[in-house]
Amino acid sequence: RPPSEAGSLLVRVSRNCPWNRCAFCPVYKGEAYSRRPVTEVLADIEEMARSFGDAPRTAFLQDADPLAARPEDLLAILGRLRDRFPRLSRVTAYARSRTLERRGLDDLKRLREAGLTRIHTGFESGSDRVLAMVDKGATREHHLAAGRLAKEAGFALSVYVMPGLGGRGLSAEHADETASLVAATNPEFTRLRTTAPVGGTPLGEMVETGAFVPLSEEETVGEIRRFLAGLEAAATRIESDHVLNLLLHLRGDLPGDRGRLLAMCDEFLGLPPDERTLFVLGRRTGRLRRPRDLDQPGLRAALRADLAALEASGETPESYFAILRRALL
Repeated sequence: RPPSEAGSLLVRVSRNCPWNRCAFCPVYKGEAYSRRPVTEVLADIEEMARSFGDAPRTAFLQDADPLAARPEDLLAILGRLRDRFPRLSRVTAYARSRTLERRGLDDLKRLREAGLTRIHTGFESGSDRVLAMVDKGATREHHLAAGRLAKEAGFALSVYVMPGLGGRGLSAEHADETASLVAATNPEFTRLRTTAPVGGTPLGEMVETGAFVPLSEEETVGEIRRFLAGLEAAATRIESDHVLNLLLHLRGDLPGDRGRLLAMCDEFLGLPPDERTLFVLGRRTGRLRRPRDLDQPGLRAALRADLAALEASGETPESYFAILRRALL
């Protein structure tokens, strides 16, 4: 579930992911997709009602693509949720772009009227070359059509983009094309998810063979800055709400906060190289959140000592940072 659904009821409509080929994703590899019988899901909801009463205010439908279920099943599930939890103000779900297209506007409107309020979908990139490289199973046009359908149906749309997904070779194209896609759809939320290649995934194998060169921490922030600079005409809420992101404080409403968000990137990029390294070390080890935190008494000296020990071990800071990012998945 998304971090924003941490306090929500988790209602498992389907198991795993029907696509399950995205090169960057380690979550469902080796697991088969299946739809749960609607009777099982309704029984789960009854048990939740016995356990929690009418207290829950939000619910999230799982797993990766619950809208692939039959619309009539989803309508029954949404109806039962509304009956058992009358105080629900938000019911959300993941959905792939291709699934939203297949559902079509009429079914999406029915689901919205039945109480589904927000759709989370992974755009990841607006570049067709990047989408093909990571086997996303959708093109830029699919994302564009799906986003417009979701909004026309009345959903709040939350999309995910992945800084670094193009690697060094496609970084500029990835930033520019993703910005233009977001500007063309104006989702209510645009959530950043920094790319972290993991062993055992196709993207991890591409790193091992040299076919994909990951961005450094500094290069990733530079790409995010380029992405934000391309959102001049966009109206969306930027959220950096995942622990993989270096700049967790990078959040605000566009277009009004665009200058402030760019300044946050520049604050990091403008640090001297050794200060950038200290900040990343402190952030990746959970001791600070923003560059100004380096001014805390004693913290800078402690980070310098840790960095010296790291370098004495023969480990480079960037390779260590990559290990720390992978550990968060």
